[in-house]
Amino acid sequence: MPHSLLQLVDLDDDQLRRDLIAHPTVDRIVLTGSAETARSFRWWRAGLPLTAETSGRNAIVVTPSADLDLAVQDVVRSAFGRAGQQRSACSLVVLVGSVGDSERFRRQLVDATRTLRVAWPDDPSAQMGPLIAEPEGTVRAGLTELAPGESWLVQPVPLDDSGRLWSPGIRDGVRPGSDFHRTEHLGPVLGVMRAETLDQAVAIQNDTDHGLAAGIHSLDPDEVADWIAGVRAGNLFVNRGTTGAVVGRQPFGGWKRSSVGTGTKPGGPMDVATLGRWEPTPRTVHKSIQLHGLPPRVTAVIEAARSGLSFEEFDQVRAGALSDVRARESEFGVTHDPAGLVVERNVLRWRPQSVIVRHAEGAPAGDLVRVLVAATAARADLLVSTARPLPGPLTQLLASSRSPLRVVDHLVESDDEFLRRATTGDLFRPDWSSGDDAPQDALEAVLAQGQDRPTHTAFGGPGARIRLIGGDPLALEEALGAGVDVAIHDAPVVEAGMIEMLPFLREQTVSITAHRFGDLDPDFAELHV
Repeated sequence: MPHSLLQLVDLDDDQLRRDLIAHPTVDRIVLTGSAETARSFRWWRAGLPLTAETSGRNAIVVTPSADLDLAVQDVVRSAFGRAGQQRSACSLVVLVGSVGDSERFRRQLVDATRTLRVAWPDDPSAQMGPLIAEPEGTVRAGLTELAPGESWLVQPVPLDDSGRLWSPGIRDGVRPGSDFHRTEHLGPVLGVMRAETLDQAVAIQNDTDHGLAAGIHSLDPDEVADWIAGVRAGNLFVNRGTTGAVVGRQPFGGWKRSSVGTGTKPGGPMDVATLGRWEPTPRTVHKSIQLHGLPPRVTAVIEAARSGLSFEEFDQVRAGALSDVRARESEFGVTHDPAGLVVERNVLRWRPQSVIVRHAEGAPAGDLVRVLVAATAARADLLVSTARPLPGPLTQLLASSRSPLRVVDHLVESDDEFLRRATTGDLFRPDWSSGDDAPQDALEAVLAQGQDRPTHTAFGGPGARIRLIGGDPLALEEALGAGVDVAIHDAPVVEAGMIEMLPFLREQTVSITAHRFGDLDPDFAELHV
């Protein structure tokens, strides 16, 4: 690498740091840090291209079918191996059913924690080191304060006068919805929670604004399959710890507030592709009206929209749809395990993402249809807002129960009306959002049971996305409050399916220990992911 390409600037002064980050010659900020830091960067400069990987409230579920010895080892290593400060550190362990009453498990967990050697890095026997700074705020609260119903299984204490070297702690009786359940406490403290069923345990894991890492310990492949299908995080770990992800095996990045911006997983197959900006290029128009080589569901959308397109736009949409087919066949519609370790599976896959699509005043009709086709290929749910009505056949198709693309609502409104709804928050809460037909992720339904909090639709909350076609992205960002919970995909509409399908997909890495003491376990080696 040329020395001139990389410059290290270490700034202590807040104003100098702010001036550098907000300077218009800076093309993009790539951040690993907190969501609060990412939010402050957004406030410093409107329209700042920001890609941020933040932390999470990561939990490991332990079921009665787990190897309890291995579970204790992985929980302790994930919680305290880096003094609880790593982004993927396990901060919660959720004990399912009889494990919650297991004295053996608790005794082993306490013993493994108390016997950790805590020391400064110059001691070669150290198993856990100091905090990076003297604890303040939520970190100190996590080390020193208990909520009602909680108790210390192991109470953390300072070990010297520096204020940075603390023994690890375990708090029991952490309740769903409590501060310690949902709030980041980046220190060496593990919370113990209980769940009667695996469904409840998954609901507890999902019931935070973050979604970075999640783990499970179970030797029942059916349990694991159900857990993989339901948990909402960017990195899933089966029968192993949540820390120690390896570059080239486990691209690391989260969902919801654990990821900010329009980027993809660092180290993943599309990481570099999303750091730039793609523009459409002129192409030779093919003078055929045939739609060969496309799935029937995509063909139906294009046929319904044909009356509102010029021939050049129709050809653009067709070419994009064919590119979507290739993208699904090569990347988005299949799972990958590039490492190929066999005894440890590291599966990369893509999940559909619900998206709000806004077609602004003056934007070409062909761009909207191209985006709808990409969403159809990704099998995503949409809320659609357009400045002018859709063609009649397309409106009828999308309203039909047999529609290949689930558009749960379509509004015709001006740019000003759309921005006004964004300002008030109604963008994510249309009239139907409180009714029986509100789109709802399956796990959100579980979360809503027995809790005094509103259910969230699949479109709002941390991790929400808007595909903006035309219009003013800076005005939309301002209307949304310059926050970090909504990603605005405002790039030009392009033919390439590998690019245009990205707003409608989420990356997920599933890491599975597929052996038992070195012998391949066929149940996990062949588990469908």
